[in-house]
Amino acid sequence: MGVARYDFGQSHIDKFKIDPQNGFLIVRDVPITLTGVRKYRNPDGTTVREAKTPEELLSKATVDSANGKPITDDHPKDANGQNVLVTKDNYPKFVKGYMGTNAHVADDGTIRNDMTIMDPTLINEIRHGKEELSIGFEMELDPTKGKLDGTAYDAKQTNIRINHVAVVEKGRAGHKVRLSADSDDAVQVTDETHNEEKGNKMEFTKVHSKEYGDISVATQDADKLTKIIGDADESNSKLEKLKAERDKINQQIEELEGSNDKSKKEAADAKKKADEARARADAAEEENKSLKSQLEGDAFEDKLNNTLAFREKAKKIVGDSFDFTGKSEREVEEAALKTKFPDRSFDSESDDYVRGYYENLFTTNAGGVGYGRTAEQDSEESAYQKALEARQNLYEGGE
Repeated sequence: MGVARYDFGQSHIDKFKIDPQNGFLIVRDVPITLTGVRKYRNPDGTTVREAKTPEELLSKATVDSANGKPITDDHPKDANGQNVLVTKDNYPKFVKGYMGTNAHVADDGTIRNDMTIMDPTLINEIRHGKEELSIGFEMELDPTKGKLDGTAYDAKQTNIRINHVAVVEKGRAGHKVRLSADSDDAVQVTDETHNEEKGNKMEFTKVHSKEYGDISVATQDADKLTKIIGDADESNSKLEKLKAERDKINQQIEELEGSNDKSKKEAADAKKKADEARARADAAEEENKSLKSQLEGDAFEDKLNNTLAFREKAKKIVGDSFDFTGKSEREVEEAALKTKFPDRSFDSESDDYVRGYYENLFTTNAGGVGYGRTAEQDSEESAYQKALEARQNLYEGGE
């Protein structure tokens, strides 16, 4: 087709499942590429800014080309260390899994598909933090200059056909776009920076658990996860001590049973103590299961995703510099309301009342910008506030 490219992107593969029958890793609805302008380095050291336009990248032919394609561990390289495409001649050496057959364009403008990874080495690398993606593809260049979303480009990529998807250590796309095609030879650019986006990059760290090993988590939520893990470890320790106490008493019962009447009475007393110890152990085990459930399956993922979504929405009002550490959702909502109503106190109001006032900021003031309010909008907001106050009076037993 002319030119081969290898675009890196950022896709945190944290919603994976392991097939219990064969151990394969299954990842659903993964973003693999999106539109934009990227800067590529030519062999002679020069650079060119190439555009992936919606009409080319999101065309049916390009989207369909993502179906059933190989997954590799880093990009395949030849004997000279140069990136190569996957072919029928080299696939036994490079293929570690396959893309699904449901490639589609998501609402956020990304091309998404499912992934199945069969190679145990790559599965282990992913579970220890190797979680970003890079597409290898062929395309043709149209040298016509232009602009895409206000960003100038030197040429446009056409007839894009995806060859493979590589799991890589590090991409360079910003967190806002989640998965853009940016590597050492493909950098997302804008007219303002001519460089990759940095301001919205989500930082991740790892928290160690005795039972689960290293867990990848957003840095701002590391303390929360550490506490959960600590509670679980403490519960495990407590459970082990109670089990040891139970086993010791059971051994005493075996020694005492079958002896004289006095010993039998002692055995009965010991059995009573054993039942009490078993009850405490069972209760501790239930507590331990409850704590474990916060680290397994979708429970922790859902809780973390809901927290991140709430904070992203709140930033529209309180700003990106707001410190969420240690603050409940109620405290964040009150902080947002203070930016709009600095003289109003919500300390004595119910959670429902504060939540209603807070949500109204988004329905009447899209994005939290307080400029250009009309009298009609202020009247509507006042009516809405009075309705909320009337509802609050009902909660408090008013008329």
